[in-house]
Amino acid sequence: MTMAILEQLQAQLATLPAGSTKHDMEPGFEVMAEWIQALSGGRRAEVLSALPVWLQEAHPWHCRAVMEIALRLGDQPLLDAAVREARSRGVHDLVERDEYPPWLIFHLDLLSTVSRWRADPGSEVRAYLRELRSGVSTTSYSRRLLAIRAWFTECLLGSAGRRKQCISEGLAELRPWRDPRLLRSGLSLLHAYFASSAEGVADLKEVLTSDELALVFS
Repeated sequence: MTMAILEQLQAQLATLPAGSTKHDMEPGFEVMAEWIQALSGGRRAEVLSALPVWLQEAHPWHCRAVMEIALRLGDQPLLDAAVREARSRGVHDLVERDEYPPWLIFHLDLLSTVSRWRADPGSEVRAYLRELRSGVSTTSYSRRLLAIRAWFTECLLGSAGRRKQCISEGLAELRPWRDPRLLRSGLSLLHAYFASSAEGVADLKEVLTSDELALVFS
């Protein structure tokens, strides 16, 4: 039954113009979310309860589809299910030169989803962010990568009054690593999160060095 429901969901991609999802699955995520939204209450609940199965699959885009559908529908249980799956996959040591494995991509996609959540993401998500942030005390590239991205995501979700201090504290962890790749990753995230508003740009100008500002706005 679950697989039949999910096959019907995936079949919605056929309603899109040919080639629409060849290079970008966003139109596919949108059409699937719209289809679910249009269902009757009971039928919608069936589809949403079936979707966590996709989180466990080794599929090119099923995991991300669940997160994007959760985001578009504001479905907290789906988001929490993604957090539980992220914990199940774990965080493992990875040297910088390694290609990103599926478990790491899962965490990065989940952080992206959380950063775009339009309401309070809930206690389970906030606990997950704190767990990732604890990786700042390690020497593992992958743990540090997730830690600093979780840290700055917490800054984004936090109160505007404490945002500048939060960013500054994260930078105080990031800088001593002296890792150009991690520094660029963190600064790129700050740009994505805060450079779209005058207030955000002002905060960045106060806490970043001139060299860091040049990287952020290059």
